[in-house]
Amino acid sequence: MKFIHAADLHLDSPFLGLQNHTMPTELWNRVRESTFSSFNRLVNDAIEQQVDFVLLVGDLFDRNDHSVYAETFFIEQLNRLDKAGISVLISFGNHDYFSGDVSQLGYPQNTFVFPNHAATTKLTLKDGQRVAISGFSFDKQWIREPVIQGYPQRATDVNWHIGMLHGSLAASKSPEANYAPFSVGQLEAKDYDYWALGHIHKRQSLNSMGTINYSGNTQGRHINEPGEKGYLLVATDHQTLTTKFIPTAEIIWQTLQLPVSQARAGALADAVFKQLTTRDFKQLTFIRVVLVSDQPASADVLKAVSDGSLLATLQNMNSRNWQSLNCWLTSIKIHQSQPAIISHLDQQYFEEAKQVTFTSGQLKELAGSLKTTSFIHDDLEMTDTAADIFDRAMAILQENSQREAGDTSC
Repeated sequence: MKFIHAADLHLDSPFLGLQNHTMPTELWNRVRESTFSSFNRLVNDAIEQQVDFVLLVGDLFDRNDHSVYAETFFIEQLNRLDKAGISVLISFGNHDYFSGDVSQLGYPQNTFVFPNHAATTKLTLKDGQRVAISGFSFDKQWIREPVIQGYPQRATDVNWHIGMLHGSLAASKSPEANYAPFSVGQLEAKDYDYWALGHIHKRQSLNSMGTINYSGNTQGRHINEPGEKGYLLVATDHQTLTTKFIPTAEIIWQTLQLPVSQARAGALADAVFKQLTTRDFKQLTFIRVVLVSDQPASADVLKAVSDGSLLATLQNMNSRNWQSLNCWLTSIKIHQSQPAIISHLDQQYFEEAKQVTFTSGQLKELAGSLKTTSFIHDDLEMTDTAADIFDRAMAILQENSQREAGDTSC
């Protein structure tokens, strides 16, 4: 037996905030098509590897009101797999939740879509082995109840039993409890041979045997989803299952930390770009540059970072040779090991205020109704969002305080 475990394709992802007048049209087209390209590679591999079936564990589309283009593309890929005699099993997730008539989706005969409750379907493989696969599809964006309780125990009339679950580990006060929460113990208690998980975009295994896995997403969509993305190829090795990660991403995301001196903003742009040209990017890479300084940065550098003028200058330079460099600079941050506002006393008060104000809960409260928008909600769930906002606020405060101090001295 050999199958593909994939999840979180996010076809039609809008890549909000990336496009601007500086980004070359050809590059933007590659960005916009990247989620489609990655799934196309997966299908190519499935056919070439002659897998028995493909598991797609939720969030196949970035939103449930996706484009006609995305729907047409997806059906075309299902038809390719159908022609190759490869079964496809689908569970919809919190981004592409569905509660309508599955027969109206236009999917080919090889495709099985799980209903809105835990259910099991069985396959007979070409070698005669029997496989039971259990799963469910989201019918709404939030599912707070533990759907895992409805999954059956391992079937006794099959060679293998696989579970598909789009959801998150249950934890007290965790925002992930909104997504069909479960515990590893609950999964293990079902006695399945493999659990194909979706929703978490970081590839990881939740047990020592490597049989309870998040495959991660197939294409990173922003800087908080760095590195290679793809799917897991799962195969039998006698009576056990082995997994192999296969990359599919058109674009990878990477953070580069670059040391900076006390140079002014204009000279800094040249210095940063020169460092980029010395890198050897094997694959198209979208970069966030973090400027690292062991001294407080000058006011003009802080201003150039906070108002976006340094980024705009660098992107204009980047636009002329992004293909030869094989990279695109998407954002700039500054990290100072010894930031200073005005005085040590002010710094103490600021640090104390930071502990109270810059928390995940406070940010969500300040976001108000904005957090009901899916991409804003997802960003607020990122572990480094609060730190990112703090760094930006710190830079603005430092810039303004330095300016005020300069005005006073005059």
